[in-house]
This record gives sequence, structure tokens and C-alpha cells, in this order.
Amino acid sequence: MVFKRSGSTTRLLWNAAATRPSQFLGAQRRQDWVLYRWDTEFGIVVLAHGVDGETGMTFPSLALLRELAQNAVALAVVEPDYGPPDGPSLEAIDAAGPDKHYGTTWHRLERVLGMPAPYWHSNLRDPELMMAWKPGAPTLHMPAVVTPDPAPLLRLAAEEPDGSHAAAAALETARRALWDCADSAHKEITEYVDASDGIASIAVAARPVMPHPPQPVAEEILRDGWRSILHRTDVLATECARLGHVLGATRYFPGSCKITVDPSSCVQARRWASRLQASPRIALATYLGDDQERDILIDPVTDMPAARTGDVIETVAPQRLPAHSPLADLTIGRGHNSVWVTTQDGTVFPAPQIGGGYTYGYAGGGPIALARLIGLLLDDITHTAPGYDGQLPSAGLRHAVEQGWKGRTPPFTLTRAELEALRDG
Repeated sequence: MVFKRSGSTTRLLWNAAATRPSQFLGAQRRQDWVLYRWDTEFGIVVLAHGVDGETGMTFPSLALLRELAQNAVALAVVEPDYGPPDGPSLEAIDAAGPDKHYGTTWHRLERVLGMPAPYWHSNLRDPELMMAWKPGAPTLHMPAVVTPDPAPLLRLAAEEPDGSHAAAAALETARRALWDCADSAHKEITEYVDASDGIASIAVAARPVMPHPPQPVAEEILRDGWRSILHRTDVLATECARLGHVLGATRYFPGSCKITVDPSSCVQARRWASRLQASPRIALATYLGDDQERDILIDPVTDMPAARTGDVIETVAPQRLPAHSPLADLTIGRGHNSVWVTTQDGTVFPAPQIGGGYTYGYAGGGPIALARLIGLLLDDITHTAPGYDGQLPSAGLRHAVEQGWKGRTPPFTLTRAELEALRDG
């Protein structure tokens, strides 16, 4: 049945209403989707939930309809957002009007299907459980699905001895990920599904079982635990390094930002490069890529891994400096992000960094980060690199990095006295 209005195809899942019951044809798994199919009086209608762990919008197209449901008259995709007061967003495409996707609601979908359609929150999409759903099935109470699976973290924690900081760090990361996923699902289902005007037309297929809230763990323990994990050389530790990065534990890593060093950019870069030593491939080296054949070096002062690529060296910037002596001077080398710290005992360090890069000569995030770094290190050489917390540096340092150094040609070095004068001026 084709609906037309003003010479254009009418949106089936918006305007149509069934006059007789449809038949549920079951669920299918196709690529990264679980598909529910109904034989309606208008033809086959398909509802799709993505199960690849991605949370971006998917606006259905003719290509997607042909890929997932070639014989369907309409395809509806459950989107990751919500459209109050109607509940979870749905975007649809009709075979008869494939150039125009459109939004619809669960109530209008029910008018076509003759029954409520299932809704699975993105944090509860277990494909096996989804495939077993049938109309009228009771709501499941299930653990949240964490992507990627934190099982390697739990394995590492279980293998460690009692009191291990590595176990505490791995377990804290897994527990926090489990809690965050369950808590997000619970809140969004409560606020945007249960409270929506369309709840009577939504078959809420699953609700999360809430885990025990994670208890705070001292930052010193987490930092020490992750340092221990990331300096191991086994496969499990490398898997945990990747998981820690994805699941938000990098603030406890000794380093998490890859930088490229050109030893010819300044004397300090050459001094740093000269102390690198051959090393086994530690878990933290995953930040330098996954090439297992690549020779790994280590900075024995910071324990950061490095690898040569032609004339340059890729390494991981420390988040804080393991220094025992105050800042003596700071050098801006040639090339992007070439900033070096020398302490009063003569030790050279690549500037600590979390991300974003240090630059100068204009008004922007890079110069502000550099000015903040200088101010922090003048006060405490072991201070963590500045993050994205919205704090501003002193007016004197900000002017220096944005305007005062604009005409200077790197490499150039500023002493502690010069930096203090800029900070206090």
C-alpha cells in the first residue's frame, strides 16, 4: 500500500494506522544490528538496534534499508538520543520514498505494528538476549554491557596478590565503568522513557541491575598501580593499558600523550635522546603503536618508552616529572610541541603533558597551556601537567607566550629568574 499526498510519498511510519493485527516474524542479527521484523498489512516493517558499541546518530538511507531489510517497506532505527516528550528517538526510511528519512514516534510505530515495539538502552544491548525477545516478554533485569569488555582488568586483579596496588587500579577502573554504564542506563530510562508520553507504546525490554557503587581509592594507590601495570611486558598488561585508555583511567597513567622529538631541534633534545636505552616492550608502549617488531627504548629517568622513526623519536610525555630539584630553565625547541625543562641538578625532561600541545605566538589554547605549565612548575616541579579545567595563567606569562615571544626564533631558553619576572610582572 502506497500513500501519496501532494504528489510526494507519505511517511508510512508517521501517517499509517493498521486495521488488522500484524505478525511478529522474530529477530535477526545482521552485521552490527539486531533487527525485529513484523509482517504488517502494509508489508514488512523492521526496527533496528545498533549493537556495535557506537553511540552516534544513524540516519537511515536506501542503502541501509537494502543492506538490512531489502524486502521491507519501512525501516526504523533506534537512535542514541531522546526526543521529549516522545521517548527514545526513531528515524525511519520508506522503500517508496528512499531519498527522505524522517523522524517518527513509538506511538505512531505501534499504530502500524498493532503492538508495542521493544526498546533496549544502548548500555543493555546483549545480542543473544535481544535475539530471544518476543512480544509480551517480561522486562529483563541484567548487568550493563560495557564496551569494550573490562574482563582483562578483572583477570589481572584476580591474579595479583592481596594488597596489590595494580589489582586496586584495575578493579577500580572496571568497577567505575560498570557503575557508569548501569547508572547512565537507569537514569535515562527513568527520565526519558518511563516519564515519556509514549511509554504505553514502548516495550522496555531490559533494565539494569545496579552494581555496588565504587568506593573511592586513594589517587596515590591508583597512580602506583597503573605505573606497575604499564611497565609490565606481558600481553594481559597491554590489554589492560588499552582498556584503561578507553575507560577513562589515563589520569592515573604515568604518561598518556605521544609526542615526537627531533634531536636536532635543540641541545636539550639531544641530551635527552643520548640517555635512551634499549628496553623490552612495556605495556605503555602501546601509545607508540602496535608494531610488535619495533625496537623499544626507555628513558631511564622518567621510565617513558620511545621508538626511533627515521630522524625523529616518538615517545610518551610524562604527566608529571619525577624530579628532585627545582626548575632551572625552560627551552623552546624547533618544531611543534618541543618544550624542555631543565632542573637545577642539570637533568633534562620533556615537558609534562596531558594533551593538546604547547605553542606560542598567538592567542589560543596551546599558548595558555604553556603559560599555565610554566606557572605550575615554578611552584612545584612535580605538579601534574595542566588539563582542560578552564583556569588561566598569570597575566604576565600569558602576554609573554601570546605576544612577547612572537618574534623569537627557536631554540631559545628562559632562566628561572626570567620566568619568575614574567609571572610576577
